[in-house]
Amino acid sequence: MAFWLWLLWIAGTIVVVCFIAALFSRIRVRVRYSRSGHLDQLVVVTQALYGLFHYQIILPTIVIRDWSVIFREQSVGGLPGGHNQKKKRRFIGRGTILRYARAYRTLLLSTKKFKRWARQSMKKVECTRWRLDFRVGTGDAASTAVVSGLLWAISGCASGIAGQYITLKTSPQGQVATNYSAPEFTVVWEADFRIRLGTALGVILKLGTKTIQLKKAIRAWRNWLSGPKEA
Repeated sequence: MAFWLWLLWIAGTIVVVCFIAALFSRIRVRVRYSRSGHLDQLVVVTQALYGLFHYQIILPTIVIRDWSVIFREQSVGGLPGGHNQKKKRRFIGRGTILRYARAYRTLLLSTKKFKRWARQSMKKVECTRWRLDFRVGTGDAASTAVVSGLLWAISGCASGIAGQYITLKTSPQGQVATNYSAPEFTVVWEADFRIRLGTALGVILKLGTKTIQLKKAIRAWRNWLSGPKEA
């Protein structure tokens, strides 16, 4: 009997230690967006639990048609032993935007001080890498120089706005290269974000205490997280 109690105590201790270690682990998200000519690509890589969880989403093509956005989505990853690969074609149109708008209004009405909660939660996200590069050319030296200066201003504003909503743990980097010989426009944005798993769980628990209409809030979050419709 004593042996089994001792074994149970060891197993419980291991579970508690693993749980505490998991709370101190970080969720890391790496984002890379690039546009060259008419081609866009977005890559989002998420890691958690000291690398045990790895998930990657790739949008190899993004097409803007009229007032709609159509893109292909490739996702792969998960926990060890549960990796699967999916390919989808999604569509963002007027209906998707209206659905997001309705979900946002519902969250505002069903959650006390939702905007304050969202702002405080975003500030807990740390940015450890921020780089925004442009390469531009209009075919004319004078107008290329003007556009180059405008892009420098946009780059500074983008990092400044980001610093208002998240915690920057790095100095924003970037450059604007000019091509005076031919028309060209290329942009590459890379950023790394992180947040402790325990902090993320605390944010979710705090949201639960502020929710005053649970059913409506859950329905709104489902609509928000379900993503664009498949095309």
